[in-house]
Amino acid sequence: MIMKLSDIKPGGKGRITAVTGDAAFQRRITAVGMTPGSTFEVIRREKGFPMLISIRNTLLAVNSEDCKQIETEAE
Repeated sequence: MIMKLSDIKPGGKGRITAVTGDAAFQRRITAVGMTPGSTFEVIRREKGFPMLISIRNTLLAVNSEDCKQIETEAE
Protein backbone atom coordinates (compact mmCIF):
# COMPACT_ATOMS: atom_id res chain seq x y z
CA MET A 1 0.00 0.00 0.00
CA ILE A 2 1.35 3.45 -0.94
CA MET A 3 1.35 5.98 1.90
CA LYS A 4 3.18 9.10 3.02
CA LEU A 5 6.22 8.64 5.27
CA SER A 6 4.43 10.82 7.84
CA ASP A 7 1.76 8.10 8.21
CA ILE A 8 4.14 5.27 9.16
CA LYS A 9 4.19 4.36 12.88
CA PRO A 10 7.35 3.66 14.92
CA GLY A 11 8.72 0.21 14.11
CA GLY A 12 7.18 0.42 10.65
CA LYS A 13 9.33 -0.51 7.69
CA GLY A 14 9.03 0.18 4.00
CA ARG A 15 10.55 1.38 0.77
CA ILE A 16 10.58 4.91 -0.64
CA THR A 17 8.65 5.04 -3.92
CA ALA A 18 8.77 8.77 -4.74
CA VAL A 19 9.98 12.14 -3.47
CA THR A 20 7.63 15.00 -4.33
CA GLY A 21 7.95 18.72 -3.69
CA ASP A 22 10.04 21.41 -5.32
CA ALA A 23 13.43 20.78 -6.91
CA ALA A 24 15.37 22.20 -3.94
CA PHE A 25 13.62 19.83 -1.53
CA GLN A 26 14.19 16.85 -3.82
CA ARG A 27 17.91 17.65 -4.12
CA ARG A 28 18.28 18.09 -0.36
CA ILE A 29 16.45 14.91 0.63
CA THR A 30 18.07 12.70 -2.00
CA ALA A 31 21.53 14.05 -1.08
CA VAL A 32 21.17 12.43 2.35
CA GLY A 33 20.25 9.07 0.84
CA MET A 34 16.46 9.14 0.79
CA THR A 35 16.06 7.99 -2.80
CA PRO A 36 13.33 5.90 -4.44
CA GLY A 37 13.99 2.22 -3.80
CA SER A 38 15.71 2.78 -0.43
CA THR A 39 14.38 0.76 2.49
CA PHE A 40 13.85 2.35 5.89
CA GLU A 41 12.54 1.83 9.41
CA VAL A 42 10.81 4.48 11.53
CA ILE A 43 12.59 4.58 14.89
CA ARG A 44 10.76 7.43 16.64
CA ARG A 45 7.74 9.57 15.85
CA GLU A 46 6.57 11.98 18.53
CA LYS A 47 4.41 15.05 18.12
CA GLY A 48 6.51 18.21 18.06
CA PHE A 49 9.76 16.43 17.18
CA PRO A 50 11.33 15.36 13.86
CA MET A 51 10.73 11.76 12.79
CA LEU A 52 13.79 9.57 13.38
CA ILE A 53 14.40 7.16 10.49
CA SER A 54 17.00 4.45 9.94
CA ILE A 55 17.99 4.37 6.27
CA ARG A 56 21.17 3.15 4.57
CA ASN A 57 22.82 2.38 7.95
CA THR A 58 22.25 5.99 9.05
CA LEU A 59 19.84 7.62 11.49
CA LEU A 60 18.16 10.70 10.02
CA ALA A 61 15.89 13.21 11.73
CA VAL A 62 13.32 14.41 9.20
CA ASN A 63 10.89 17.29 9.74
CA SER A 64 7.28 16.06 9.89
CA GLU A 65 6.24 18.43 7.09
CA ASP A 66 9.00 17.01 4.87
CA CYS A 67 7.76 13.49 5.61
CA LYS A 68 4.47 14.41 3.94
CA GLN A 69 6.32 14.85 0.63
CA ILE A 70 7.87 11.36 0.65
CA GLU A 71 5.76 8.49 -0.70
CA THR A 72 6.43 5.00 0.59
CA GLU A 73 5.29 1.42 0.25
CA ALA A 74 4.93 -0.16 3.69
CA GLU A 75 6.15 -3.71 4.34
